[in-house]
Amino acid sequence: MVVAVSGMDSLGERAAKMKEALQKSQTITDSVVSILGSFDSRLSVLETAMRPTQIRTHAIRKAHENIDKTLKAAEVILTQFDASRQAEAKILRGPHEDLESYLEAIDQLRSNIHFFSGNKGFKSSDAVLNNANSLLAKAISKLEDEV
Repeated sequence: MVVAVSGMDSLGERAAKMKEALQKSQTITDSVVSILGSFDSRLSVLETAMRPTQIRTHAIRKAHENIDKTLKAAEVILTQFDASRQAEAKILRGPHEDLESYLEAIDQLRSNIHFFSGNKGFKSSDAVLNNANSLLAKAISKLEDEV
């Protein structure tokens, strides 16, 4: 029976140690929960403070995208104006110097007419179309005079 009492004491000691370990674990858990709660609270405050900056950053990014799109569209239009100017110079020289180049200029002029006819929202598209159509008529007349 002495052995049984000794085993019970050992079991009681182990139970006491387990209870103590569980209490320490609970204390640590409570401490970690408190720390995490503090982090969560601080993060919420930081997120609230950052929100206006995020909104401004988004607005700036959107403006940058819009500016890029506008610049690309303007580049396309300016390329058309430049091609029209080059075609005009070739057409005004006449077909007698370089017939192939002259015909390419007429094709470019037609392409520009097509472009500006499809994009009538531009402020000066009507003026460009009138000029291009007039120039095309001159180009055809010069070709007829050559034949």
